[in-house]
Amino acid sequence: MYQTLKFLPTAVLAVVLLAAFAASSDSDESNMIVGGVRVNIEDVPYQAALFQKNMLICGGTIIGPQWIVTSYHCVERMKPEQYGFVVGTDVPANGELLKVKNVTLPKEITEEGNILHDIALVQLEQPLTFSDKVKCLPLLSSSDALTPGKPATISGFGTSHEGGFDSPLKAATIEVLPADTCKKAYPGIMQSFMICAGFVEGGVDSCQGDSGGPLVVDGQLAGVVFYGKGCGRANFPGVYISVPSFHDWIVQVVRSQKNPSEQKLCGEE
Repeated sequence: MYQTLKFLPTAVLAVVLLAAFAASSDSDESNMIVGGVRVNIEDVPYQAALFQKNMLICGGTIIGPQWIVTSYHCVERMKPEQYGFVVGTDVPANGELLKVKNVTLPKEITEEGNILHDIALVQLEQPLTFSDKVKCLPLLSSSDALTPGKPATISGFGTSHEGGFDSPLKAATIEVLPADTCKKAYPGIMQSFMICAGFVEGGVDSCQGDSGGPLVVDGQLAGVVFYGKGCGRANFPGVYISVPSFHDWIVQVVRSQKNPSEQKLCGEE
C-alpha cells in the first residue's frame, strides 16, 4: 500500500496523508507481500517492476502490448524520462529497462486535484513481446465479482516483512473484505472507488515496494495496490484502487491513440 517517506521522499500524496493522520503516533503508513510464497515470473507474467533512476520503487501490471497500470504516487513527477519498467524476470535489477513514452492520469487528479484517485496509465515507447514470462492481464469491468470472501491474488517485488529491505518476487492469496472493514480501519481514506482486501486477523498483505501492483480476481485485474498501515497487521487490511471504477477511463485513453497499434488491450488481436 502507500509507502510514505521511506522510498519516495518527495511524494506529495505522502505529505497529504501524513497530515490527515497527524493525530496518529504511527509513522509507518506503507505501500504495502508478507505471508506469501516466492514465485517465478512465469506464475505472474503480468507483473512489472517500476524503476526511478535505477531504483526499484513500485510495481505495475501489464494490460496491453504497450500499456501498464500502476499508482499515481509512483509516477507523480510526470516525467517519462525518469521512469522505466522491467518485465519478464524474477530479478528486475538484472532486467532490461524499458523506456516510458507517456503517463496519463484520471481527471479527478489533473482537474480536481483529488489524489486519492491513485492510479496511472503508463505507455511504453515500444510494444512488448509476449512469452511465458511476459503476458498481459485483462481488466475487470464490473465490481459485481468483488463480493466479500472472494479469493484474490496479490504479487510484487516488495519486502517480505515490515521494515525489511529484501525484494523477492512473491505472491499470496487473500480475500475481498466488506468495505466497512477498511472504513473502520482507515476513516477518511476508504472511498467508493476502492477495494478492501486481506484478512482481518492479518498475516498476509502487500508491503513496501508493492505499490502499483496487481490485485487479481477471476484472472482479471481488479485492483491496484494503494494503502495500508504496516504490513499484515491485524485489523488493518489492504486498500486497493478499484479497476472497475476506472475501466472506462482506461479504455478511452487507449482507444484515443492515433496509431492503431497503440490501441490494443489484453485479449485483443
